[in-house]
Amino acid sequence: MEALASLGIDWKLLIAQAVNFLILLFILKILLYKPIIKLLDERKTKIEKGLADAEKSTKNLEKAELDAEKIREKAYKESNEILENAKSEANDEAKTIVKKAEKQADEIRKHATTESLVAKDKALKEAKNQISEVVLAALSKTIHEIEPEQKKELSKKAMGEIDL
Repeated sequence: MEALASLGIDWKLLIAQAVNFLILLFILKILLYKPIIKLLDERKTKIEKGLADAEKSTKNLEKAELDAEKIREKAYKESNEILENAKSEANDEAKTIVKKAEKQADEIRKHATTESLVAKDKALKEAKNQISEVVLAALSKTIHEIEPEQKKELSKKAMGEIDL
């Protein structure tokens, strides 16, 4: 201790200062150090939880984007299928309509042909009747004294020669 005294250090004062320092350290540890450490631990926990949540959110976002892309692809495929089905149905319907129209046109042509043949026959009969009347009138004027049966026979013969 003499060595300390030769350096100008009072050992009683040094021990008192060391005790005071330890008391101050103990008080600071209880009153300040533990609450600060607890606060830092809580903050560290919150930060770690925030980082974990952020990472989880990032993974969920990536998964949601993948799911959205799959849904878009599926919707695109379904819309293409619907479009193809609609085109196919429209083509089938168009073919059916065309066939029906062709059938109706054939029926109209047949009906028109039949009507034209009937009209032709009717016109020929009328023409024959008119011609026979004209022939009979001409025969009557040229030959006055012909019997009715001879008139019929002559008109039939004349009509046979005309043969429309």
